[in-house]
Parts: sequence; structure tokens; C-alpha cells
Amino acid sequence: LEDFPCLNHLYLRFDWGDIEIEDGVYDWSYIDSIMNQWGSYGYHFALRICTYEGNEQIPFATPKFVYEKGARCYSLPNGNLEPDYNDPIFLFYLERFLAKAGERFNNNPLIETIDVGSFGTWGEGHTAAGTNIQYSADVIIKHMELHSKYFPNKFVMFNDDFVNSCWERGIDENIRIINRAAELKMGIDDDSVQVSCYSRDCGYTSLRSPWIFDYFNKHAPVTLELEHYVLVSEDNLKSGFPFIEAMRQTKATFAGFHGYPRPWLEQNRYMTEYAANRLGYWYFINGITVNNGNDIKLDKDNAVTLFIENRGFAPAYHKYDLKIALVNQNKSYIYPTDADNTEWLENRETEVRLTIHPIDIPKGDYKLAVGLFENDTPVEFGLKKEVYDEYGYAHISSVRVI
Repeated sequence: LEDFPCLNHLYLRFDWGDIEIEDGVYDWSYIDSIMNQWGSYGYHFALRICTYEGNEQIPFATPKFVYEKGARCYSLPNGNLEPDYNDPIFLFYLERFLAKAGERFNNNPLIETIDVGSFGTWGEGHTAAGTNIQYSADVIIKHMELHSKYFPNKFVMFNDDFVNSCWERGIDENIRIINRAAELKMGIDDDSVQVSCYSRDCGYTSLRSPWIFDYFNKHAPVTLELEHYVLVSEDNLKSGFPFIEAMRQTKATFAGFHGYPRPWLEQNRYMTEYAANRLGYWYFINGITVNNGNDIKLDKDNAVTLFIENRGFAPAYHKYDLKIALVNQNKSYIYPTDADNTEWLENRETEVRLTIHPIDIPKGDYKLAVGLFENDTPVEFGLKKEVYDEYGYAHISSVRVI
């Protein structure tokens, strides 16, 4: 995976029954082993924990003891047990489990997002490949609120199928679900871009309800997942252009494909590079002014203005630290700023006005450098590698300190 362009995180999907192996007995070792192995390469993770699988080989995605305690379920012809997602015993033990999961992952810096995976087949927010029971808005909202309660420091992801799979419950009820998710500052995940059973009826991008994403993308990330890659056969879809347009239209931060990485990359390298740059934010420094000239005055407020363009599909949802450095003979003088990169919106240039006040540094010629940091990790601008120093600062202008 090391040559995969801009690969940010790996997607982990587990079942509740994989972890709570007995009543109150939790085995996190498998998740831990994956996160330890791949986290050492710098990758982060998205996590979904499910309660029902459509696979007959996995009958107890919800732990068996929950049913033995009296939780209601439905026995399907293939031997699977699908929980009643509104059963109070099921919800009691689910909440107890989510509390433990929250203790483990809510403050883990390797976790990017947490899906509301406790409702629906494969945690996708629908009951296909199962009972096809249609649940009320209150049940969906309960599952969303439980995840938000125990993962307050993570982006919790709403699934579009909470509503798109069940318009039969009524527009008003589905809008109530969407509004509650937006109030909870949730992100949104669409697992099924270009799924063949409906893509031909949903326009160029195959998005079923593209308007829904605007409830979410102002405050939290959008994740799009392509149909099982081996099943995408139509030439127009296989080109990748409809998927790219779906990313642009939804203001996506993350996108993934359902398949093996090598075949995907061998057939889609250039499209992958194009998308990887544009997903989320992509900052360029288009210009800089310093006091209407190139002189920096000691012991004075000096105005530095950056003209920063976000050429990505989306804004950033985390505030990073923008710092100015004056560099002279391998010595750097660092000046933090109060700039807020979350205000650098997509498809526009932002005039970022800064002030630096140098004191007690030698007069003379300097390079003015700019660095953007997530904690200690540099966030690179769209600039040549050669302009960066080893500390993550881009040397973009020459100035004179007087």
C-alpha cells in the first residue's frame, strides 16, 4: 500500500460478537493487532461495528448471550438471527458495549471516523438481505444518539440508507432523522455509489439524493464508497468520471473502493491521483504581501497577507496551526498566528491577514517561510518539494529585517 497515492486511512468493519465474546468479556486483540501493524506505517482508521450480517456463516453478529437474555430477534431461512433494533434488552446491552468501545476509541488519535453501524445489514442502515422490516424514525435516531454519546470527540457518520432505503416512512419522518443527525454534527457516509440496481435511474453520478449531503458537509466529512469494483462493468462508470463528479458534488473528504488495492491501482492510477489531491482540502499559496514591500520592522507589528486558494472539493474540519518563520543562516525565528484554516473554503481564494512582531533578532536578509501543522505533522501546500525545509516550512519570499 505504500505507493497508493494519498492513502489516508483503512476501513475496519467488525461485528459486536467478534469483540464481546461472552457477557461482559471483551476481546479487542484482533482490532488492536491490525491498528498496531498498519498504524506503524502512519495510516489511520475508520471503524464500523455491526450487529447483523447477511452472511449465513456469521449468525451471531450480535452476541448469542444477548438473545439468551431475552432480546427479541428474527430467525431467517439461512439460520441468521437479525435483532429487533428497538428491543429494550438489545439496546441495553448495545449501550453497555458502546460505552466500552467509547472508552477505547473516543480519544484514540488513529481513529478518523466512527460509523453508526449498529442498525441494519452490514451496518449499512437498511434491512435488505434480512427481514426488510421498516423501522420508525425514533429507532434510527436512538442508534445515532447512542454513538454520538459515547464518541463525542470523533466524527460519527450517518449512513444515507437510514433514509434512502425507507422513504416509505414518509418525507417528514426522514427529514426529522436528517435534521437530528445535523444537530449532532454528524458526517455522512454513502456506501453504494454506482450500485447497478439503481445507478441507471439516479443520473450521471448515481447519487440517489444528492441534496442530503448539504446538511452535513459544512461541518463534518463526507465519505463515498464505490460499488464492489469487480461488479462495475459499464464503460461510462468504469472510466471513473461519474465517481469523480459525485465526489465534487457532495464535497467529499474521503472516498474508497470496495475491492483489492492492486487491481484498482493498476487500472485507475491517474484517476486515483486526481481524486486524492482534490478530496477534502488542497491548499495553494497564490501570493504574499509584506507591509506593502519587503521590509520587516523590529519591535513593530508587521502585516503579512497570504492569498490561499483551496482547490479541493471540501473545507477542512480540523483547525491546524499556521506559523510564520524568518530564516537566516539556518536559524529560524517562529511566529505562531491565529489563522483559521477551516475558513479557507473550497473553490475560492481567501485573503489571510496575519501580524508578526519580531523582537531582538539580528537585522539583515531573511527567507520568509510558512508552515501549516497538525500538532507536529506538516500539512503541505501545493508547492514544489524543493521549497520546503526539513521542519515543514515552505520558503516563499525574501525579506529584509530593519
